[in-house]
Amino acid sequence: MSETLYDEDFYAWTQQQADLLRRLRPAGNELDLEHIAEEIEDLGRSDLRAAQSLCEHVIEHFLKLEYSGLEQPADHWRDEIVEWRLQLEKILTRSIEAKLDLPARYRAALRLLRRLERDLSGFASRLPAECPYALEQIVSSGDEDWFPAPR
Repeated sequence: MSETLYDEDFYAWTQQQADLLRRLRPAGNELDLEHIAEEIEDLGRSDLRAAQSLCEHVIEHFLKLEYSGLEQPADHWRDEIVEWRLQLEKILTRSIEAKLDLPARYRAALRLLRRLERDLSGFASRLPAECPYALEQIVSSGDEDWFPAPR
């Protein structure tokens, strides 16, 4: 079971293994079970943090494509989105998906866009209050990549 979980959902495996280590009774050896458990948990958390960051950047670029009105950097933004989606495919699992918290990712993406407001007056006021994109659109791991149309 654990080997399958390890292969299918590394994040879930790390959390499970850390929990199991914490339940072990000290056997008179010098294993530092608590710190070993923390390190294993952190391995999984690094994948979660990477997935969160990649989602934030994809959302940021979606908003630029849809609301900035800029055409020149659009191809570059699309190329970056494709690259980030490929990275997401490598680390995204069911348990990470469940912990992504899309509203929080959207708020972070809005913070990333603050610097664009200096160059595009009124840009921030055109952005929706809530994330207009579904996780399936952000990941878009099919044969054809989805991008929002400019407004």
